Amino acid sequence: MFDPTHLTYEIEDSTALIRLDRPGKLNALSEALVAELDAGMHRAVDDGVRAVVLTGTGEAFSSGYDLTESGGTPESGSLPSVEDGLDRQRRVLPVFETIHELPVPVIAAVNGHALAGGSDLALTCDLTIAGESATFGYPGVRMGGLSLSLVYPFVMGIKHARELMYTGKTIDAAEAERIGMVNRTVPDEELMDAAFEEVDAIKKTPRATLRITKHMLNDVVEMQGYRPAVRNSGYMATLSHQTEYGKTFFEIRENEGIGAAIEWMNETDKP
Repeated sequence: MFDPTHLTYEIEDSTALIRLDRPGKLNALSEALVAELDAGMHRAVDDGVRAVVLTGTGEAFSSGYDLTESGGTPESGSLPSVEDGLDRQRRVLPVFETIHELPVPVIAAVNGHALAGGSDLALTCDLTIAGESATFGYPGVRMGGLSLSLVYPFVMGIKHARELMYTGKTIDAAEAERIGMVNRTVPDEELMDAAFEEVDAIKKTPRATLRITKHMLNDVVEMQGYRPAVRNSGYMATLSHQTEYGKTFFEIRENEGIGAAIEWMNETDKP
């Protein structure tokens, strides 16, 4: 039985509308949320929809992976181990493969922040439409972290991927559109209408044609190395938590809280 508590799921005009629903955590990707999202995508196929629209509740699409879960929990008093990281990778990464291979298009309607894993999620979708207040980036590199799902270079090209992943800076929706990170940017109040307009356009194409076309386009990025890049980035992201800076981040989180750890990550120069 599909009865989610961390997202909402409804069918609207032959479309599955999925809203990440942890607004108090800026829709951070906890393991429970990721599991429900994976199940929701499969449910959409079972429901025979023509497309899926994915968005967030509240002020963010998703702020990224839930850093209170990464590498143990504050309650456990433990720092991350490689084994824990690999186990977590095994639980988290399948949702990206699910979206990549889903036989119907998935449209991300990005409201507010789409950062780190949240940006990976938005870009893994077939189409990405951003509200004008959306922001994108991978700030986690500033604590020695690496992308768990290396989708950036396959969407925007290597030069722009280098810029964002070398610096950890965030960009606004207009810049994201300029560099090809998103299909288009629209006023915030028009975001959901724009997403459903894409669904209406998709409906003009036969279902089987869409499915075959998605398969062919997926083959293009897979021939460019998409699958091994995603798999290996997951391994490297796990190991990155074992670096000096990764350990420092989690030590600050344990002793001073997640806010202090993020402040250190964003404000401290690292040699």
